[in-house]
Amino acid sequence: MSGVAGILLRQEPAPTDAATDIQQMLTRMRHRGPDGNSWWLDTGIALGHAWLNTTGESGPGPLTLAGGKLAITADCRLDNRDELMARLGVRDRSVADAVLLMQAYLRWGEACPVHLQGDFAFAVWDAERRLLFCARDHFGVKPFYYHATERRFAFASEIGPILGLDGVGARLSEHRISGFLAGLPDDPQSTPYSDIFSLPARHSLTVTAQQVVMRRYWQIEPSPRALRSDAAEEFAHLFSQSVRNRMRGSQSVGAMLSGGLDSSSIACVAGLQNAAERKSKLPTFSLIFEKGSSMDERPFIDAVLDQQKADPTLIPVDNYAPFAEFERVLEEQEGTFLAPGLTLTRGIYRTAGAKGIKVLLDGHGGDEVVSQGHGHLHELANTGRWLDLWREVRSASNTYGNSTLALYFQFLTIYGPAWRIARLRHLANRALNKIRGASATPRGRSWRDLINPDLAKRTELVDRFHRAGYMPPSVQASDALSHRWILLNGYVPHSFEVLDKAAANFGIEPRYPFWDKPLVEFCLALPGEEKLSHGFGRYVLRRAMEGILPAAVQWRRDKIDFTANLVNGMVRNHRDLLEQLLVSDAGRIAPYVNLPQVKAACARLLSQPDRAAALDVQYVWRSASLSLWLRQVQPGGSPA
Repeated sequence: MSGVAGILLRQEPAPTDAATDIQQMLTRMRHRGPDGNSWWLDTGIALGHAWLNTTGESGPGPLTLAGGKLAITADCRLDNRDELMARLGVRDRSVADAVLLMQAYLRWGEACPVHLQGDFAFAVWDAERRLLFCARDHFGVKPFYYHATERRFAFASEIGPILGLDGVGARLSEHRISGFLAGLPDDPQSTPYSDIFSLPARHSLTVTAQQVVMRRYWQIEPSPRALRSDAAEEFAHLFSQSVRNRMRGSQSVGAMLSGGLDSSSIACVAGLQNAAERKSKLPTFSLIFEKGSSMDERPFIDAVLDQQKADPTLIPVDNYAPFAEFERVLEEQEGTFLAPGLTLTRGIYRTAGAKGIKVLLDGHGGDEVVSQGHGHLHELANTGRWLDLWREVRSASNTYGNSTLALYFQFLTIYGPAWRIARLRHLANRALNKIRGASATPRGRSWRDLINPDLAKRTELVDRFHRAGYMPPSVQASDALSHRWILLNGYVPHSFEVLDKAAANFGIEPRYPFWDKPLVEFCLALPGEEKLSHGFGRYVLRRAMEGILPAAVQWRRDKIDFTANLVNGMVRNHRDLLEQLLVSDAGRIAPYVNLPQVKAACARLLSQPDRAAALDVQYVWRSASLSLWLRQVQPGGSPA
């Protein structure tokens, strides 16, 4: 988690003082550079680097090569250093990752990202070609924002440094606001501001005086290599290597430990690696909820700690207030975000940073990368393997608490012959009615009811939702295609951007072992029965952790739903705030939301929190978040 910034003046005479501007940009993200910052200038170009030392390098960039003909600013960690050094003929093992990036650019030009593995966002200035080449990693772990006009191209790791430049408009993006309210991060280039854009994951930018060209350099596809006979053994090897790669470069490495399968797997593997190298115990950080509550995961956390002998820090969650420090959170995030539990995660970052941790391993992404295997059920039905489907549905029902008959009937209605449907309809309808009756959400409501119809129409939200919000039936019927669709979902880069900004303010760089290119390609190539078997999702991970994870965690069936915690926190600690934002002072959000629906949802939530419907919770949290953000960016209260 360093920070990059740069300005390319695309026309003469120069319209601005690049030296002053780059220094101001670095000042606005000084929290990203606790270990120092510096900048580099040449005719028409300025590059800056805010440095958090997490890769063991000698100092901050920007760095130059080839007699100053190349210059780079980079926030990067390369995982295939040995391979790159061999192919590039580099023998100095202390060479910085950023220098390897420049060597790769010298060899392969604008195709260089194809040859990289790891997390990166960088910009290379090619003085001979008068060209700025920028790239972002395969999954969007590292952020990269930019603003382009005919006179100037500016970029940074955060929006604020760009927004502070002269001539950059602060007009709010209605497109982004409607997507936030609908829970649809469908546009990988959009930001909260209409004139500032995000470089999508897997893409590069080539900027010259004449043009700005974006290209995709990679696509998520299954590994072309043949699978070994034991998929769990191969997974264990790739996963262990990924954890090792993400522990490189810093002695101040810790791990989140929730007691769930994903974070526990990382903590156990990392702890074993530390022990094998005779390093100190791995610091772990865990949120501890009230004993016996629905969020209490202490028994699973203790099982891991008893087995691994880590250096634990337990962070009690008392009287949770989701909107505490929220003005500060919105300033950090530079806009609204789809992560209601972020304030809890910030508590982990704050505690870890105070203990001197710089790198924090995070289990985020296990569900998406390894897969819960729901596509396997559709594939079984689509191929007519009804007995196998029944067995898996029965096991999955035991795991997730759903009605076996209701789930099976859903697949029959999509894939089954009509005579089976008619035979089971009267039984299945009874089961389905029980499920529907358990929900407090009135039938027929959806995200559409939250959004002002005029806004939805202006931003073409219905069409957007049909394009990106629903998995097409042809994709749903294939395990591999549905798995790939999930990996390509807009929530993936959105989550990384949210977590990056939150962690940066505490001097923390999150690293995600599941989001490793070879591991992702491997998991995508697995057959469905390695993703879901006997009702257990992420099945290959569970098998790979045999003898490493405590059995209670390895074969844990439940997954914590933190919605009740969010509801209780809002009702206990923010009742007055919600009534102010959504009732008495609701005019601020009126251009964006359907006020009668929001007020009704708020009234239901406050009067009957124990029966809160999921849609009501989302209506209230998103509307209140939007109101608080608009209060910051539009203090006068007028829409953009």
